[in-house]
Formats: sequence, C-alpha cells, structure tokens
Amino acid sequence: MTLSEIKSTYLLICQLLENKQLKEALQKLQNFAAPLLIWEKTEDIHQLEANYRTMLNYSFEGIKDPEQDKLYNSLITKAYKIAEEIKEEFLVRNSNDFVFSQKRYLPYTYKNTSSDLINELESAPANINLSVLVEESLNSPGKRKEYAIHNETLSNQLFKTLWLKSNYSFEETNLIEKVVNSTVVSSNDKCLAISALTLSLMRFFNEKELLLLIEYCTHNDDSVAQRALVGLLPILAHYDKRLPHYPAIKNRLVMLFDNNTIKKHVKLILLQYARTNETEKISKKLKEEILPEMMKVAPKLKDKIDLDSLMKNDDPDEKNPEWQEILENSGIADKLKEFSDLQLEGSDVYMSTFAMLKNYPFFNEIYNWFKPFDATQSDIYELFEKENPSLLTAMLNNGYMCNSDRYSFCLSLMQMPIAQRETMSRAFKMEADQMKEIQQDDEILAKTKRTEIISNAYIQDLYRFYNLFPSKNDFEKPFQYSLQFHNCWFFTLIHFNNEEITQIAEYFFSKDFYGEALELFLAIEKQTEKTHDLYQKIGYCYQKTSDYKLALSNYLQAEIISPNQKWTIRKIAYVYKMLKDYKNALTYYLKAEEMQPDNQSIQTQIGNCYLNLLQYEEALAYYFKVEYASPENVKIWRAIAWTSFLSNKIEQAKKFLNKAIQSKEEWTDYLHLGHIAFIQKNKKEAISNYQKAFVLTENDLTTFIELFNQDYPYLIEKGIDAMDIAILMDYLRYSVE
Repeated sequence: MTLSEIKSTYLLICQLLENKQLKEALQKLQNFAAPLLIWEKTEDIHQLEANYRTMLNYSFEGIKDPEQDKLYNSLITKAYKIAEEIKEEFLVRNSNDFVFSQKRYLPYTYKNTSSDLINELESAPANINLSVLVEESLNSPGKRKEYAIHNETLSNQLFKTLWLKSNYSFEETNLIEKVVNSTVVSSNDKCLAISALTLSLMRFFNEKELLLLIEYCTHNDDSVAQRALVGLLPILAHYDKRLPHYPAIKNRLVMLFDNNTIKKHVKLILLQYARTNETEKISKKLKEEILPEMMKVAPKLKDKIDLDSLMKNDDPDEKNPEWQEILENSGIADKLKEFSDLQLEGSDVYMSTFAMLKNYPFFNEIYNWFKPFDATQSDIYELFEKENPSLLTAMLNNGYMCNSDRYSFCLSLMQMPIAQRETMSRAFKMEADQMKEIQQDDEILAKTKRTEIISNAYIQDLYRFYNLFPSKNDFEKPFQYSLQFHNCWFFTLIHFNNEEITQIAEYFFSKDFYGEALELFLAIEKQTEKTHDLYQKIGYCYQKTSDYKLALSNYLQAEIISPNQKWTIRKIAYVYKMLKDYKNALTYYLKAEEMQPDNQSIQTQIGNCYLNLLQYEEALAYYFKVEYASPENVKIWRAIAWTSFLSNKIEQAKKFLNKAIQSKEEWTDYLHLGHIAFIQKNKKEAISNYQKAFVLTENDLTTFIELFNQDYPYLIEKGIDAMDIAILMDYLRYSVE
C-alpha cells in the first residue's frame, strides 16, 4: 500500500466507526491488516467480529443484555485501537516522514534503561551545581559545559522515548510517572515529558496515555499543569468523535472540569489558542506597515537628534518633545501603541522577528523546541556567566517572550561582538523592567497572571514548532482546532455558564471571528433573555458572513426591543440594500437622515437608493447636496456623472467625468465618456476613450468586454443600434490586439 492509501484507509475505518457502521468497519479492518501478515492482528479482528455477531444474535433473539451498550462501546474502541496499531505499523515500515525515521532509529540510539534514565535525571540538577563548584575551586574550565551536555542528552532521551513510543508499556508508563511526580527531577524535564506525551497522543490515540495527561493537568507545578492543559485541548478536539465511547475518559474529564480553577485556566487557554489566528496578520502588519514607516521616520529623527546633540541641555535626561511630534505626525505613534497594546494582551508580536533566528544548530534537535528556558543550557550558559547577571533576571522576568524566542535571542547575542552584545543586553533589560512594572501593578492577580504567562508562552512555542520546524508538515497540527473547541464534545462537559460563554463569544467577535462568535451567540440566545444588544451582534455576525436575510431578521428584532437606535436603523437600511430591496432601504436611510441630518454617507446612500429605484432627479438632488458639502469628493462626481448620463443630462455627465479624470483617472471614467461619445455619434472619440479604459484594465480584453456588456442595456435604451455596438466592439478588438 502507498502512504496515501494507508492514511486514507485508516481515515475511512475511523469514519465508519464514527457512523456506527461496525460491520463494514471490521471488513475494511481485515483488508487493512492482511498485507502486514501479523497473525495476532488478524486473530484480534476475527475475535471482534465473532463477539459482534454474538451480540447481534442475542439482540434479535429477544434476549435482554443490560451490558449491551457497554459491550458495543468496547467493540468500537477495540476496533479503533487495532486500526491505530495497523496504521502505525505500516508507517514505521514504509514512511520516510521525520517521525517514523526517528522511530526506527530510536532502539539503536540510547543504552540507558528507563530505570537508569530516571536515576540520572534525578542526579542532573545536583551535577550542574557540582560542576560550578569544580570549575571555581579546582580551576577546571569546561566542567560545567561537560555536565550540561550530558544532562541534555538525558533530556533528549526522555523526550524521544515518550514521544516515539506508541503503546506505552509498563516501562514507559513507569518512566513518565516517576519523572513527573519526582521531587528531584527538574521542572524543565517534567515539562519535556508532558510535551513528548502530547506529541505521542496527537499521532497515536491511547486511552491510558490520555488519562495520564488529564491527571497531570492538576499537577502542583504550574508549568507542568499548564503545559498538560494546553496539550490536552487539541488532543480532545482531534479525537472528538471517538471520545464518547470511553466512559473512563469522560468521568475523568468531568472531575477535571469540575475544578473552578481548572475551568478558568481552560477558558483562558481557549482564548489564547484563538489568538494565534491573528499571528500571521500581526506579522504582516509589522513587516508591511510599522517597520517601513519607522524606516521613513528614522532619517528625520536622526537629524533632529544630531542637531540637538550640538546644543547644551540643562537636563540630560529630558527627551525632546519634537521627537514625539515627528512620530505623531508620521502616524507611527498610533501604530506603535497598537503594537504595544497587542503585546500587553498577550498577542504573538515576536513571531516575524524571531522566525529568522531558528536556524541555529540548537534547533536541529526537536526537543529543544519544547524546552523551557534554561540558563544552564550548554549553548548559552557562558552568556550569563560573563555578562551582567541582571540579563538573566531580565530574561526570566520577560513574560511576553516565549521560551523558543528567548533561546533565539541568547544564541544571537552569543554571535555578536562584546560591545554590541552589551548594548543589546541593556536594551532588552530596559524593556523587561518596564514589562515587570506593568505585571506588578496588580499583585492580586499575580497567580493568575503567572499561569496565563506560562500557557501563553507554551502556545507560542508550539506555534513556532508547527510553523518553523523543517519537518513541520510531518506533524498533525493542533492549531487547526484553535477556533473550533466550542463545537467539540468535551466543551459540553466543562459546563461554562452563560456569562463565561458570552465572554468567549465577545472575544471572537472583537477579533472578527464572526462565524465562531455567531455559533456561541446563538447558543446564548437559547439560554438567556433576549436583548437588543444580543440581536444586534447576531445580526452583525450574519451580515459579516453574508447571510443578509438572517441579519435583517435579527436587526428587526433588535429594533422591536429598542426602537430608534441610530446604529440599528443604518444596519437595517444596509442589509435591505444588499438584498436589493431599495424601497425599504430608502425608508430606513431616510429615518437615519432624520437622526443625523448632516451625515454625508447617509445622504449618499439615499441618492444610491433613488438611483436604483430609477428616480434620477431625486438621486441627483442628494448627490449635489453631498457635493456642496464636500466639493473635492471624487466619488460623488462619478455618481453625479453616471446619474446625469442615465437621465439624459449628457453635458453635465461629461463635465463631472472630466473633473474626475483630472483628479485621478479610472477605467470607468473613460468607459462612460466612450458611451457619451457613442450616443453622440462620435465613434472616433468613443473608440479613443474605450481604448484608454482598456489600458486601465491592464490590457485585459476579456475583463473590458465583461465590463462593457454590463452597460449594454443602457446603450440600447439610449438609441444605439445593436449592430453598431457589435461592429464597434470588433473594431476595438482589432485595434488592441
């Protein structure tokens, strides 16, 4: 079987099991297992089928079996397990993906047994401390690095063992339990174990391992617990359809989510996952807007700074107010504030900055992408040994930089000359100190803030791994579920109240995730008293997802509850317009005008409604009203020109088209001038204008003809013969080809 056939067959079997088509699933399973020639698997499938036949016979012979549901669930889960094992065996034998290449190599990589590994991991923290003493007292340089490299090898073995094993044996289960529950093993190694378990579960479902991960969500080490929770949610989403068949998992999840503290953490992590959908947009904004603007401003700012340096200043710390003025006049100040606000909110503002710094050899080892920041890391420890120790404090206190980026920052510092390194260190420390002050503003929230920082940093670490790791495409991506957790089976077990669901919905709404916000608002609507605010938001979500009929229905409900609200009136008018019900749109725009008589946007829309209702004089009256108030409005000139053309005020149309062209020419201007020349029997001028319009459509003849044909009925109405139009268009084709 090819790799695509292996994966598609596995997915088909899972689909059949999800649809409770067990007989067909078992048949597919037999065919799936056959090429492997593994006798035990074939026997397991035959036994499953025999048990299922027996259950069916009992059922249809009228024999009541109180255990029937339990037995059926057991058959389903065993079928899933066999399908997982067959898929894994096929891929281990045939796949060149990074994961399975590593899996095949694992047995030949490490000599330590699990018990040896546990003992050495427990000794690792003491070894590092001892190495420092040895270096200092015996003048033995390099001892610390030697111990650090040894400990990192142990951590790597721990990670790969727990990641690459599929069905944990007693040995692996004992390993992770001893490590995570040890009072001596470092918190960093415990965190690595959790990440390895998470990656293993994303690849291969195992009930026992999932129960372990759920258990670690309540660990007394915040870093371990938060990492387990962050990993748990996408795993539950990934296996959403099969989980209801596992009562032990359901019972354990109910107990977990019954903990109010855990419940708060889960809600926060749901929002943090949702926030990752903005990362690409933030990176693009930084790259295309903020940095180019700063590059433009930099020369002006430099000139001002150089000039001021020639002048004596009574206060050496006083900042020149003109610097801020330069920033404000450029518009960059507002963008920097927006950037800062995003950073304080926890948004991933560093992704684009540090994406280029993931090519160090350090990141060749997969486990380093998941490793919490550790100043004793062999690649960077010298930085904290030789530089100002305050850099380490600053690094650890920076709650807005994930672990992966901290390593990137330190690795890049290691490559710099000493002077430049010191400058960068000081700048980083200043920013970290500012962030620390902000964090300390509310000590009451310190504990909550700490767990929030841990989970947010880990999610950003994961985001970097799944987007920047060279073999990233060989991994199941958890972020595909980042906006869908609320649709998963486990979400119902959390029992969020309406206020909590509203908070999640409002967050989605504020970030323009309108489809997801709508799903939650509709759930809230069924449970709470209807308010105009709720109907407005539901209506707006429908509007943003282009379902104008349902948007209108909800806006009208909002108007019934709270009539004469300007916002609602305008939205009703807008969706009527989008539904091409211009008569009702006009009614509501006129209502809006009564509330805001000087609003030019409303007046323009009234003119548009009149235009679509073929009431040209009324439309022109409103367009001229706007033109009087805003005499440089090019768009209104074009509206006046087109309406004048339709109402046979040809010279007036020509006048406003020429005004528009003088301001900024567009293809529509020349197209409409061509129409005017055509109906005035001036074919030469018509062709000239059509050719100019053609050029402005980027010489795309197909596009031009489509645009021309939209106006075809108006030309016929103005008395142009269809044959003349056909001849003129052919002439145009010859002239431009």
